[in-house]
Amino acid sequence: MGDDFMVADAYLFTVLGWMPGFSIDLNRWPNTEAYTQLVANRPSVASAHAREAEIPPVE
Repeated sequence: MGDDFMVADAYLFTVLGWMPGFSIDLNRWPNTEAYTQLVANRPSVASAHAREAEIPPVE
């Protein structure tokens, strides 16, 4: 959709984050891996991941 970050980007990033759980290695697709790194490096995403890391796992 262009250079702007949209809700579709956030959703795609989330879904791509599930791929290791399905034994899908995104390194097979360099552009997809680059995209996930680009989104992961956004300050808001990095902040959200840091906050999630503070939450204890459910047992």
